Amino acid sequence: MYRILFAILFAALLLCPAMLSPATLLAQDATFVPPILSGNTVAGNAATSNATMESAIAPASGSLQDRIVIATRDSMLGDRIARISAEMESLPQEHEQIWREFDITPHTRERRLPTGSTPPEQALIDWIVRKTGSNLWHTAPFGILTASPEKLYAYHTREVLLTIADIVDRFVCPQLWTDACTLRIVATSRPDWLSRGHAHLRPIRIATPGVQGWIVERSVAQGLLAELGRRSDFRELVPPQPLIAHGIQHNVVVKRQRQYLRDVQPNPSVLSGFAEDRVTMDEGIGLSLTPLAVLDGHNMDVHIKLDIVQIERMLTTPIDITTATNSRQRFHVESPQVSSFNLDEIVRFPKNMVLLLDLGTVPLPNTTDDNSRNILEEIARGVNPARRGNVLIFIESTSGGISPAVSSFPPAIAPVRAARNFESPYWQGIR
Repeated sequence: MYRILFAILFAALLLCPAMLSPATLLAQDATFVPPILSGNTVAGNAATSNATMESAIAPASGSLQDRIVIATRDSMLGDRIARISAEMESLPQEHEQIWREFDITPHTRERRLPTGSTPPEQALIDWIVRKTGSNLWHTAPFGILTASPEKLYAYHTREVLLTIADIVDRFVCPQLWTDACTLRIVATSRPDWLSRGHAHLRPIRIATPGVQGWIVERSVAQGLLAELGRRSDFRELVPPQPLIAHGIQHNVVVKRQRQYLRDVQPNPSVLSGFAEDRVTMDEGIGLSLTPLAVLDGHNMDVHIKLDIVQIERMLTTPIDITTATNSRQRFHVESPQVSSFNLDEIVRFPKNMVLLLDLGTVPLPNTTDDNSRNILEEIARGVNPARRGNVLIFIESTSGGISPAVSSFPPAIAPVRAARNFESPYWQGIR
């Protein structure tokens, strides 16, 4: 009896591994194999090839390519690991999204825009994304935002579409096309000017840390610029700009290129036996400003983006290179020490006032050779002392300054460098 029971138990142990092997399981239940997309239709496990099944049960000891399981075969995208569907019956509507097409040709076609300016539909898209937030278009609920020179296409919830409609109305309204802004960006070495004029500044909310915003009377702004212009440390950071039209993105780039030696590697294919990796880096100021008047007729919004990049100095490291001729040469590779400042804000202010933004004490890059007789010598030595300064931005709204029929902006406005004997009522009152 015991011998019979032992024989039955031994036979069961021999048969169990075969019954539980991966091949046996796949033969019994094919749901373990991912579906394969053939052409534009999704096929089930019946369309699964033998090669796919073999790759699904490949041993873990194989290479990565051998262990990859192809889940989708797409006629346009090729073989893919991700599961991809080529069919969409309708746009998702879980959050009651709606589709709208906005005619923007009054803004893009009927206005005479400056030659070489940013495409007008891009300014509209940038404004919407900045106002609604970029994450809104990359997360649930499902949304679409795109534009051509003729139309703007939007698909989202009613609340978001209402915001978009309000913005489009302001861009295409002909009665606002004569509104414009003027811009001045200046700097001093210290913010001590604030102690004298603080009582005449009305603060406004600015989200960027370290930046203070005020609105001031036009006469106050004029007197402040005149007073700053008398200082020996006064500096105009960008050239005086023309009038910037409503709804038009105006870009200013004041930069210079700095070249430096990033790396050196042996290279026997060249005569010198080594190859230098010399690259350039931009240092200076990049500005983008888009004014957009409000339909109430009393306020102006401005979207201002400012990027300041300053190369404080070049840090050098000695590198010894041995060439194919066994000659040894020493190089000094460089690593730039960089400081920067960024501002990206939409600010609203009354049209009858001047917007004043105090950026604080930020880097002041060398963009020209003015006041820097030894700049080239400093660059050659890798020593470019970092400079800091208190940067101020003056933005003033004007109405009727630009006709929508003109083909280009008026000439640049001359810098406001008032005579030394100029005295506004504001400055006379606080002396």
